[in-house]
Order: sequence, then C-alpha cells, then structure tokens
Amino acid sequence: MIKKIMRAVVAAAILWSPPTGEAAKGELTIEEKYERFKKAGVFQGYPDGEARLEQNITRAELAVVMSKLGGMEAGSEIDPHIQFADLQGHWVSNTNAVQYLVSNHIMLGKGNNRFDPDGLATIEEVAAVIARLFELQPSQTTITDAKISDWAHKYVGAVVDGGLIDPQLDYTAPATRAFLVDAVYMEYELAPGEAGQSAQT
Repeated sequence: MIKKIMRAVVAAAILWSPPTGEAAKGELTIEEKYERFKKAGVFQGYPDGEARLEQNITRAELAVVMSKLGGMEAGSEIDPHIQFADLQGHWVSNTNAVQYLVSNHIMLGKGNNRFDPDGLATIEEVAAVIARLFELQPSQTTITDAKISDWAHKYVGAVVDGGLIDPQLDYTAPATRAFLVDAVYMEYELAPGEAGQSAQT
C-alpha cells in the first residue's frame, strides 16, 4: 500500500520534464537526480542553498526524506503514542516523519526510548529502510566479503540484488546524501508500471 501511495505521489511530480544534456543520453548525474527530487519536494537544500551531497545523512534527515517518498502527506495512519525522549525539542519533531515511519515499521528506534536523530545513518540502515519502504523481497544471500551487521544481511541483499545500490566493502559506514539520492532514484527507473515508465520519459 505504501509503495502504491509513494508512486502516485512522487513519480508524477518527480519526472515532469524531458531530460537534457547528459540526461538525454540516458544517464542522469547525481546532481540532476537531486534537483528533480528537490523540485518534487522530497529533498531540501541547506539554508545557504548548497546540496552538500557529499555530507553524511543523519537519521532525522533520512526519516524526513523517506516519509515524503512514502506519501506521508497523502494521508497515512500515524500512531500518536509513538514518542522518543531524544526527539523533544529536535527540529524533526516539527514533522510527523519519525512517527510515520515507525508506525509503518519502516524505521526503528535505537532502544531505551531513543531514536538518535542526529546519529549518522549507516549504509545498512539506509538499505533496510529502502527495502521496507519499497517492499523488496528479503534476500537469503549471506554477504561474506564485506563488513555488515548480522541483522542487515537480508535487507542489504535485497537492495543489492535489486540493483538499487552497488556492493560495498563496509555497510556499517555512514551513508552520504548522494548515496541516498542515487539509491532511491533507481527505484523509479527499475520499477514496473507507471513509475518506471515515467522515469524513461
């Protein structure tokens, strides 16, 4: 259900114009992908106008981006009882992003009533969120040639098998904003149906 909402809300908005330049040759740069997401309201630049794509993404920032991809504004059930002590006074508490994702079992807390909003999201955490949001089939593949947490194998395997991310040497490393842009954008290029078709126009 979330995937259908996400496609309806974002796919139509994100790919509204024909590509130009390098994009016309079939491959968008990270910057071009980011600009399309930004114009669709999924990503947001910093107050100085910079994208800072090389910067590591925090769990709060990840929550906001993924909640928008999940169609939070389209109307989804949010459990009002979900509260984390370390969100009080944090900027992300001005949104329902964390509550939305936790309510839908897309993101999880860190235990002891903590969400760790300013903690850096790791590649394997990003993979898990992507796999859950896009409803990817968990992989049974065990990754043996990279650093990865035991819990993350099925999620990382799913996004790697799906072609959303390239194999990494260390999945416990922080993910950059550019990494997230590239990973989630590929879903629109690969997905069947209206989203995938729009991505080719």
